[in-house]
Amino acid sequence: MKILLISLIKGFIRAEKPGKPKGTIFFRFPSLALANLAALTPKGDEIIVMDEQISPVNYNIDADLVAITVNTSVANRAYEIAKEFRKRGKKVVLGGLHPSLMPDEALKFADAIIIGDAEGQWQQLLQDFKNNELKRKYVNKQTAILKLPTPKWEIFKNMGYINYNFVEATRGCIHRCSFCSTSPFYYFRHRTRPIEDVIRDVKKVQTFPKKFIFFVDDNIIGNKEYAKKLFKALIPMHICWVGQATVDIGEDPELVELAAKSGCIAIFLGFESLSEKNLNAVGKKHNHLESYKRTVKLLHKNGIGIEAGFVFGLDYDDKGIFRKTLDFLIETDMDAFISLYLTPIPGTKLYDDFKKQNRLLTTDYSKYDFRHPVVKPKSMTAKELYDGISWLTKEFYTRRRIFRRVRYKVADFLTHPRLSTLIGVIAQLAFSLASRKRLKDYSADGTFPASFRNI
Repeated sequence: MKILLISLIKGFIRAEKPGKPKGTIFFRFPSLALANLAALTPKGDEIIVMDEQISPVNYNIDADLVAITVNTSVANRAYEIAKEFRKRGKKVVLGGLHPSLMPDEALKFADAIIIGDAEGQWQQLLQDFKNNELKRKYVNKQTAILKLPTPKWEIFKNMGYINYNFVEATRGCIHRCSFCSTSPFYYFRHRTRPIEDVIRDVKKVQTFPKKFIFFVDDNIIGNKEYAKKLFKALIPMHICWVGQATVDIGEDPELVELAAKSGCIAIFLGFESLSEKNLNAVGKKHNHLESYKRTVKLLHKNGIGIEAGFVFGLDYDDKGIFRKTLDFLIETDMDAFISLYLTPIPGTKLYDDFKKQNRLLTTDYSKYDFRHPVVKPKSMTAKELYDGISWLTKEFYTRRRIFRRVRYKVADFLTHPRLSTLIGVIAQLAFSLASRKRLKDYSADGTFPASFRNI
């Protein structure tokens, strides 16, 4: 049996010709979900992968079953593709965040959907398909310890990715931030994998350099004791890795030191806001404003770079929040920064609340990518929110500020000459230049003003 796995992207960075990838290569990543599906597929079945950022969808491809992983911003595109394949007699399966949160809607466009994790359900679905007994829904309640095979990364070979050494140790998050769709998708649970399985996968990664690993966990320190054991197990492997965590990592110096010793060179932290009222309103009570600067200092002291994530458009944000945030980023020598609009994902309580309050600016799924204003702010206009985020992002990524951050990394390398600090210099320069390129690319769909194409 031939199975086609499809990964979707927004239209403005969708490849128009085979072999002509779009977008910035440093931000062009494959879907680990597809590699996991391939690993769960019986050896006798053939896997074909399509990524719209790499090549256009080929509707004439010889495949028996089509599976599409779907998030909200590409849901309508997924439905369009599913409709065309079904018209040609193909069976279509949809999975991922959006079908899991909006199952009744997704079922209108698919022969079957997977709700939650694919493990267990994917194998059953394939068997049912072969027996001509395909069910409409396959539901994973996601309560078991994560026993996963090694991802089949080889499906991405020669596709145009710079790296696909993607490994996961945990899924979900222990926190219940109201704006986050991860928690409801994982039934508000945080699950861990056996550490020996994680180490096995790290040893088997395939992309050069094999010592550079992306941990894709939403919150790798969700279970701090587990994280400490994992980091200790990684130390003898002498790898470099990047990942995501919550800001409360800084409240445990031992955890930070172990992360650094295990090879952590950079980490994404969700600071979210500089307003205590905002943090409390969205359930982000584990973020403590008074410890922000201390946390940044501690991570920098241990050689760990930080990409700071901030959410704008929260109820206690006014026009002054952008200047205040820039000052914080500059004062703390933040390595990287990403701004996100408050985006209530359909199927969550937050979305229903904003809908009842008549505060949704649009119900167009393509705008639900965290890069467009979709909710009426309380203390400024939507245009002021857009202008503020655009100004802040552009200011952070000026050439002058990029040079300053690279110089800081070079000084760190000269003081502590080792592989991790050298990679830190290269990563800082590459990420900063790629971020400026991304500003230009994203101006094509209105994320930023058209004038950004000339920065």
